[in-house]
Amino acid sequence: MNKLLLTGFLCVLYLVNPNANAKEKITWAKWELTPEYIGHGEYKDQGYLDKFLVYVQSQLSEYEHENQFQTADRLERSWSNGNTCTVHLWLGFWPEKIVYSKPYGFTAPFGIVTKAASPLAKILDIQQSTSLKHILKNTDYKLGTLPLTSSSSKNARYPPLHSTLEPYLKTGKLIEFRNNRNELSVKLLDYGRADYIVRQRITHHGELKTGKLNNKYKYYSLAEDNNYKLVAAACSNTELGKTVVQKINTLMNDDFYKHYIKYRQEWDVDNAVFEKVYSNYFLKNKANSNITE
Repeated sequence: MNKLLLTGFLCVLYLVNPNANAKEKITWAKWELTPEYIGHGEYKDQGYLDKFLVYVQSQLSEYEHENQFQTADRLERSWSNGNTCTVHLWLGFWPEKIVYSKPYGFTAPFGIVTKAASPLAKILDIQQSTSLKHILKNTDYKLGTLPLTSSSSKNARYPPLHSTLEPYLKTGKLIEFRNNRNELSVKLLDYGRADYIVRQRITHHGELKTGKLNNKYKYYSLAEDNNYKLVAAACSNTELGKTVVQKINTLMNDDFYKHYIKYRQEWDVDNAVFEKVYSNYFLKNKANSNITE
């Protein structure tokens, strides 16, 4: 009889509050940017942040997880939902709306890409590095960039290069291209819309791989950017968001760092310099003045 009463009580309790034992849900924001997140095609869900996010979610099994592709403008609005997180974000964005975990990674310095047979490549010859200031000042080649300032956050799109780029905004030497992918494509070079573009090495090789493109381009590092910009997880500035961030902080150990660098280097093959800088900083705790917020 007691068991019947208990069963009946539990059934009534469930009917009154069917979500009593439901997990709190985190909505994880992603964006279309190869090879961070890939939302379609042969490499769908194989981006390095796709894989890292799966790993992080597996360590937070007490929550329900939902993934959503969002534009920067939508992400700005989503923070107010109270349960939005992203696993990978530069520091300093939306300071009143979000809370950050401890940094666990960084992005590489920016470089430029031009066609290997272009006049600019012939001038640069066999150099592996060049000066953006010198090219902008002394040539009339057209540089393609994304808008220098993000419309949603007002942060600089290329922080270490901003002071170099901004003076050339209305000179015809710098052209801002807007799109929803948060990245430029080598198609701009192929179609003659720009002579060279700013991008990171991993993004360049990611486009070549996913698009099955012949590497008829040349990548150059820049004298003006030797900085590795720190990234961290971020969540809505709510009690839930703060709790999730604190739990992510407790996950950070050598295993956590090794998962991140493993997934990243699958897309930045042979970039031994980045891997060494990462290993020295996060795994061996060696200070590096080029790693910045």
